[in-house]
Amino acid sequence: MKKPPILIFGVPRSGTTLLRTILNCHPHIACGPEAPWLANHASHNVMALFESLTAGEYAFSRNFGVPPDRVLARLREFVDGLFTDFASQQGKARWAHKTPDDCLYVPFYTQLFPEARYLHIVRHPLDVALSTARIPTHQKGVSPWHEEHLLFEQGCVTQNTLFTCMLRCRRWNDRIRTDLAGRACHRLSYEDLVAKPAETMAEVCAFLDEPFPPEILDYAKFNTIFPSWERGSVDVRAAGGITGSRVGRWKTELTADETRLLFSLADPRAAATPPTEPVLSAVRLANTSETISPLFAGLIEGLNALGAPLSLYTFTNWSKIWEYPWLWFHGLETMDGADLRIVDIGSQFSPMPWLLAARGARVTLIETDPHWIPMWEKARAALHVAVDWHIVSSETLPLPDACADAVTSFSVIEHMRDKPRAIAEAVRILKPQAPLFISFDICEPAMGMTFPEWNGHALTMAEFEREIWFHPAFGNREKPQWNLADIPAFQAWHLRSAPHHNYVVGAAVLVKRH
Repeated sequence: MKKPPILIFGVPRSGTTLLRTILNCHPHIACGPEAPWLANHASHNVMALFESLTAGEYAFSRNFGVPPDRVLARLREFVDGLFTDFASQQGKARWAHKTPDDCLYVPFYTQLFPEARYLHIVRHPLDVALSTARIPTHQKGVSPWHEEHLLFEQGCVTQNTLFTCMLRCRRWNDRIRTDLAGRACHRLSYEDLVAKPAETMAEVCAFLDEPFPPEILDYAKFNTIFPSWERGSVDVRAAGGITGSRVGRWKTELTADETRLLFSLADPRAAATPPTEPVLSAVRLANTSETISPLFAGLIEGLNALGAPLSLYTFTNWSKIWEYPWLWFHGLETMDGADLRIVDIGSQFSPMPWLLAARGARVTLIETDPHWIPMWEKARAALHVAVDWHIVSSETLPLPDACADAVTSFSVIEHMRDKPRAIAEAVRILKPQAPLFISFDICEPAMGMTFPEWNGHALTMAEFEREIWFHPAFGNREKPQWNLADIPAFQAWHLRSAPHHNYVVGAAVLVKRH
């Protein structure tokens, strides 16, 4: 009986080329180069052909009465025939396939080859991000497009940065796990593959119901196709053998700030992330040295890289370049996972709710103007995230009590007429022990500050304390220790961004205790 095909999935730069090279050395298995013509990341592909034959007014299935499963069967025969011919040329009976961008289309492959054996290779995400975003000399020019760009989602291309690479790594690995749930899948790590190759490949071969010939580990002795346009092929060919020299690169090649930022994006299942500290109530006025720090700047650069292709807001000199990072590193980063519901109030087209959604949270947007909806729909479709919204005409939120794991409000409170009602509503929808992340404008006339009437009413520090900090639900008893010494420098910086910015900003984390 013919053995089922082998499909390899893994995020780009996670070791898929090394794995396919070793498998190709097996006397029974042929695993060739990438085949972008199979799924929708190439302009002409088998997946698109299946869709055109089975969907739409002019589809073959609709007009010729042939059901989609029969079309799929014919395409299965076609693809299997191509790869079987390739295997036969090498005197082998079984084929395997890997193309990293196929991570976006796992359901198509499980439909096309439901009997396949699946291999999912993973690598430490900080090493994946580093290997993707930092192009070594020997890879320069191999794929100029990929040096600058990153395929984040189907139809969504971002700038190739450590931030976007890290976020993509966790999203694509999550997708592979979800889409292969219940399938015959064996997961292995790149680190194990290079540290103990014999043991790791023996387990792989056992899963594939194949013998393990140790000689397949010495891949340089075998004839393998290494296309010049594949970054992975360039690496594996240049290495000439299995090596662990690239394991743990992040420990020496990333700065402390880069490491801190990337760990804040990491999936705890895939990286030894630092212990999560409980979210605590805190408040602070903006500080210029924090604003220009590599850590804060790194987060803003990442948000801009994620948001720009979607026409989300980007930031260079606005106060958000302090507000977002301060709130992120004071607890917002812990709002992570598909089981969380986050309600964002009034952020319009801010990238922050979309970052939270890209990490798996279910996000509900609250706005007063429906003209944002077409842009939200476009962003949701591009990112494939769980985002919905409500358009409201007052501070009352059309949501049930205790439904939110967190509420975010980025410099919106000053524009609200009924501030006590707005805070009361945020408190109402928060679950017990859930946080409110809020930033706000502060105007102290006694300090020479002014706030334009057309922009609403900024809080004074005393008003913030009375209306928000000492709200009974948050259980705060001590007055905030305002960092007043930072006001002059930030106020001067803020005025350079716009003539009417003659005020400062603050941010707070408040946890619902009662």
